[in-house]
Amino acid sequence: MAHINQPGGPFQAIEHPAVSGRERELRSLADGVRRLVAATVAHVATPAETAALAAEVQGLADRLEGLVPAEPLPRFGTVDPQFDGPPVTHKRAPFDLVTGICNPAALPVEMVVDTEADPPVSRGRAVFSTVYEGPPGCVHGAAIAGAFDMVFTSACSVAGASGPTMMLSVRYVAPTLLQTETVFEGWVEKVGPKTTRVKGCARQGGHVTAEAEGVFRRLDLEAMRKLSQQAAERRGV
Repeated sequence: MAHINQPGGPFQAIEHPAVSGRERELRSLADGVRRLVAATVAHVATPAETAALAAEVQGLADRLEGLVPAEPLPRFGTVDPQFDGPPVTHKRAPFDLVTGICNPAALPVEMVVDTEADPPVSRGRAVFSTVYEGPPGCVHGAAIAGAFDMVFTSACSVAGASGPTMMLSVRYVAPTLLQTETVFEGWVEKVGPKTTRVKGCARQGGHVTAEAEGVFRRLDLEAMRKLSQQAAERRGV
């Protein structure tokens, strides 16, 4: 099934100055670059073919770099956007390192939220290719930790207790295999006055391959706005 803003998939408008009006086109570009990355680490082209491909890719990079504005656009959308449905990260942070659908460096994690569960559960589904390989045939532990971090961030958002990560601990129970659907889950265990505690696990075929827990700093919307403003000032935007 196609994910949001992919050809043939559901369309969702993204109110972001670098994305709005070209949601599908930018998603398609990012997906194409992801395919290039996956093929780059797996192809067996001859030296001559590799050189020709490199020249084509370098030419495309030159073309794209010529379209980059002198003043960088913001990487995130508004702090408290009004979205329909559960607060997932695709629209709020389209260039996020883990779940940004417009960032070709992002992990292949598609986020959903089960608000009917008690407590609500945030889920990230992913099929990792050899791009994310650590031990032979297995997903790199750093990719697993990154996926947990964003699933937990989503869980905090659902609970109305968003904030930056203070601690993330992952216990790798069994190898997480490449080319196999991995489902990450996260739910809030406790919301305190200053921190939020989250737990979760990763499963493949119903078997747990990793368990995790995290502690997140609670920040109100005004504090989040100040952080966003300070980041913009550092960028000179």
